[in-house]
Amino acid sequence: MKKVYFDNAATTKLHPKVFEKMLPFLKEDYGNPSSIHSYGRKVRVAIEEAREVIANFINADASEIYFVSSGTEANNFSLFGIAKTEFLESKKNSIITTKAEHHCVIDACKELINLGFDINFAEVNSATVVNEITIEKLINKNTSLVSVIHINNETGAVNDVLKISEICKKHNVYFHSDVVQSFGKVKINVKEIGVHFRIGA
Repeated sequence: MKKVYFDNAATTKLHPKVFEKMLPFLKEDYGNPSSIHSYGRKVRVAIEEAREVIANFINADASEIYFVSSGTEANNFSLFGIAKTEFLESKKNSIITTKAEHHCVIDACKELINLGFDINFAEVNSATVVNEITIEKLINKNTSLVSVIHINNETGAVNDVLKISEICKKHNVYFHSDVVQSFGKVKINVKEIGVHFRIGA
């Protein structure tokens, strides 16, 4: 019986072109990109070229691209960074997210609750989409951040992040979106999407 794999949204087989592109760095060009010797400089050039490719793909500036190990690390980097910095600067400690986020966002928010933050988990409809009006009703004077996934990793539901970003802008609130499932599947223009932090892998 032929096996069929249906979990490509979680992880997928490495594309042959990606394997071919990465092979030299696994076999020969393995220098530390932070080193000043020729091995390191060669890898540093490749990293910066990759940064430019990704930036052009999503209409970002290369300086806005950070490489991390996973979407989970990227989400943690943004959520904890914004929450803690905003609390130190403005004493705002309220964060809004949804009940249909990726578990790494849910887990991060649960940890923020342990650190004394107030987390509001917005309800979603049967298709796991959040209504932007629901988000706006939860915003208060202590809200520092809204985090809403763009494309749901389990249901494929698409949230209207542009409308949500407009609401956040109106209320002077940071907006973060997990776009891991969006990258490479739908066109992303970060200058139009309106979020402060986009997470893609």
